[in-house]
Amino acid sequence: MHADYLLILGGPIKDEKPSDLLMKRIETGAEYLKEHPDMKAVVSGGIKGKTQTKSEARIMADALNELGISDDRIILEEQAKTTLQNFKYTKEMLGEDAKVIYVTSAFHIWRSTYIMDKAGVNFIPLPAPDGDHATSFKIREFFLKGLVKIGIII
Repeated sequence: MHADYLLILGGPIKDEKPSDLLMKRIETGAEYLKEHPDMKAVVSGGIKGKTQTKSEARIMADALNELGISDDRIILEEQAKTTLQNFKYTKEMLGEDAKVIYVTSAFHIWRSTYIMDKAGVNFIPLPAPDGDHATSFKIREFFLKGLVKIGIII
C-alpha cells in the first residue's frame, strides 16, 4: 500500500526519554522512513506526567533525529493523551484523504485498530516489536481488551 504519512503513536516516557517500549516503536518508524525517503512522519503524544516538560511527540522527534531522520520530515502532534486522540488529532491535521500507516507495539494492534475505527479513520497498522519489558503492558492490554469487548471503554 502506498501511504503519505507514517504515524508513530506515543508511549511510556522515563526521565524525558523514550522507554524501551516506545523506543521500539521509534526504531521501527525510523527504519520504515529510511526505506521510504519521501514519506513524512507524524509523532503523536502530549504531556502526560506532572513532571514532564517535553511532549511525547517532541521526545520521539528527538529520538528520530538521533536515528538519522531530519526535522523537515517530522510533524509534531503534541496534544493527544490517548490512542483515540492520537488518531483524531492526526486525522484533523492531515485531512480526510491522507493515507497513513501507524506504528504501535504488536500487543497494542488489536485495541488500537478497534479505537481507530471508533475515531473514523482507516489507517494501516505496522507492529513494532514488544521488547523485553512489555509483560506488564501485555497484561494491561488483555484486561483492556475485555473491557472494550463488553463496552465499558474504547
